[in-house]
Amino acid sequence: MFFDRWRMKYFWRQSILVRTAAQVVGICLFVGLCVVLLTNYQAERFVQQDISWRIHQLLSTFERTVQIACFAQDENLAQEVVNGLTQHSEIIGAGITDGTKILAESQSQGNGVDDEPQRRVTSERISRRIASPFDATQIIGELFIDLDPEIVNLHVQKRVSYVATLLGVQLLAVVLVVLIVVLLWVVRPIKRMSDKLHLMNAHSAEPLTLPAGQENTEIGRLAFDINQLRERLLVALDEEHNLRIQQEIGERKYRAILEQAKAGIFLIDRGMVVESGNPSFHRCFGLPPTTDEAINLLQLRWRNPDALKKLVEQCVAKNDTVTDDFECDVGDDAHWFNVTLTPIDDQLIQGQLSDISRQKQMEMLAQHEAVTDGLTGLLNRVGFIQKLDQEIAACNARKGENQGFALLCVNFDSFRQVNETLGIAAGDQILTIAAQRLRSCVKSSDFISRLGSDAFALILRSTTDEKVVNNIAIRISTALKSFIDVSNTPMQLGVSIGITLFPRDDSERQMLLRNAEMAREHARYGHGHRRHCFFDSTMASNAEHRRRLESDLRFVVRRNELIVRFQPIVDMRVRRMTGVETLVRWEHPQFGLIPPDIFIPLAEETGAIVDIGLWVLETAIQQLAVWRRQGFDRYISVNVSARQIPDGLAPITMIELVNRYGVEPANLAIEITESLFMGNSEAVKTWLDAVHALGFPIYLDDFGTGYSSLSYIRHFPVDVLKVDKSFICDINEENSAYALVGAIINMAHSLGLRVVAEGVESQRQLDLLVMEGCNCIQGYYFSRPVAANEIEAANQRIEELIALAPTPLSGGAEIQQLSLGKT
Repeated sequence: MFFDRWRMKYFWRQSILVRTAAQVVGICLFVGLCVVLLTNYQAERFVQQDISWRIHQLLSTFERTVQIACFAQDENLAQEVVNGLTQHSEIIGAGITDGTKILAESQSQGNGVDDEPQRRVTSERISRRIASPFDATQIIGELFIDLDPEIVNLHVQKRVSYVATLLGVQLLAVVLVVLIVVLLWVVRPIKRMSDKLHLMNAHSAEPLTLPAGQENTEIGRLAFDINQLRERLLVALDEEHNLRIQQEIGERKYRAILEQAKAGIFLIDRGMVVESGNPSFHRCFGLPPTTDEAINLLQLRWRNPDALKKLVEQCVAKNDTVTDDFECDVGDDAHWFNVTLTPIDDQLIQGQLSDISRQKQMEMLAQHEAVTDGLTGLLNRVGFIQKLDQEIAACNARKGENQGFALLCVNFDSFRQVNETLGIAAGDQILTIAAQRLRSCVKSSDFISRLGSDAFALILRSTTDEKVVNNIAIRISTALKSFIDVSNTPMQLGVSIGITLFPRDDSERQMLLRNAEMAREHARYGHGHRRHCFFDSTMASNAEHRRRLESDLRFVVRRNELIVRFQPIVDMRVRRMTGVETLVRWEHPQFGLIPPDIFIPLAEETGAIVDIGLWVLETAIQQLAVWRRQGFDRYISVNVSARQIPDGLAPITMIELVNRYGVEPANLAIEITESLFMGNSEAVKTWLDAVHALGFPIYLDDFGTGYSSLSYIRHFPVDVLKVDKSFICDINEENSAYALVGAIINMAHSLGLRVVAEGVESQRQLDLLVMEGCNCIQGYYFSRPVAANEIEAANQRIEELIALAPTPLSGGAEIQQLSLGKT
């Protein structure tokens, strides 16, 4: 109750009406005071001016009499004048002088004697000079009077009191009017609005009613603004209510999501103690759903807890989100988790972890596949380069012994023909077997890589001794040259190996690879097939020489740099030379005569063999036509590369050439190698059938060196087998080569095929072959390859040697001249 009374008292003190009244009264008092002061000042001046004017009028009235008194020096007259003047209430004293003495002087009696001296002191004196009545310029005396100041002040006070009273009444009326207006037009409407606002319910109250007559006043605008604010508040309250509902729904959803989330979500303090965690967090680590024990994050079986601790410290130091991957043992399995930490406040950190074990496995698998050859499981080129760089860095970091390694580059010879004839699947099978054999030849700590196609590379770690490396290279060459069973068909491929040593040969990766490749090329082309070779500084010039030859091969036919030589083939049944094999040589303008085992592989790789083969074929046909005109009954065999079949040498082209030069197709034998039979290619068989149907005999050259299988011969149109010279060079009665050659001859005869033995260089080899029933002999024993104009001289020498040779044994297949074709 007391509080309410105090509040009402305070309210009225602070009300607009009281404040307005106080301010209006104060302003009116200030204005009234200013007006009174100004009125007092103006009244005093006005009274003084009025009295002064009346005194001067009075002086003017007595001036003529005073002139006479002063001129006549009449003191009585003068005294009468001053006495008359002092009768006026405003005058307390008067006097007349003639310039030298006072003629008359009089003082009024006043109200008492005590204040008389003071009044004289404060009185105002008014004087007038008196001129002669006859001469206005001559002053004869002076009249003066003293005014009473109290009379002046009394007049002023009366005037000021009147003005003040009138002003007070007016100001009081103004104050009352203002208060009434404020009360009626301001206080009461505001009070009604205030009372209604106190009773207003935000959800159901009606809007404020605009005061009558004040729709366009400030009060009306205030009421309108309040109503507008009420509308906005209602909208805001509705929105807040909806947001609160949505927030509650969101919280329920968040709790549901948190409970059902697959990711583990948890809160930890700065000491890494887990404050809370969702069910997924407990499942990730195999923890019970609820536990009263405090769990420290570092107490879990992390593989690297120090790194996790540093991640937490980094999150706190940066005050920002951090993330990283960690491995943890859960039960008997290892899991990878992605941990993301976000600071919430000064004490708590929110964490989220996801099991990324599968992603890590896929990532590691992808990384493995990125550096692994998908076919062989060996390192690919990228992985090999990484290992090579690592090994170089490791060797440079090591000191003392075993700080080097050997780098080997391995290639199969003629692997392209395997893919072209047998197909890619067969080539892949060969590469897979080759990878297995390479693994068996080196230590498990060594690196093996498939750089591409049939190119392999090996790093023999901590191995720089040439003898050791040489033995390993021999072991690799022997393993890879062993027969490989592809589709139940044994195959044998040649191998070329290039070797370079670190740091002896070089210390940079690119140079080491270049050195090994040059050594491999040198082993392949410089030292014959199936060889291995160590790098030396001269190989760079050899590589440049090979590149020069590759470039010049493009123009060898156009520049007429090719020449042909003919090596006789002797038929021991008829004991004479019945044919020749055409051999091509390259007479380089700078390097001289280049043998075919050097430039023919280059020509096959570059594709120049197509033009060269066509030129050789036409040259051989031309020479055959010459011999026919000269009366010699001989045939010519021409080697055809696998690169020429089937598109590089069309059968129609061959028949056109023999028809052009008038040569029988039966006198032009086509020599092919066993590699052409791989895969039973339909295109190759179609080409061979077409050529054989046109009458061209088919010779199978270098039989026994490559993909030897008599089953091929049964399905392809072959007329003659040419036994490779590698079987002939070591032949004697006591070795397996002799038995093998005899078996080949007998099997060929049983299939109706004739046999030509290549590389016969001695009388003993000739005798053994003749004894086995070999049809024809070719080799240095009878003649080296010679030019066409030297063939007759070679024939004479052959006839002399034949006379010393034994007569072939009877039996076996029927013997016919090679020029007659297959029976």
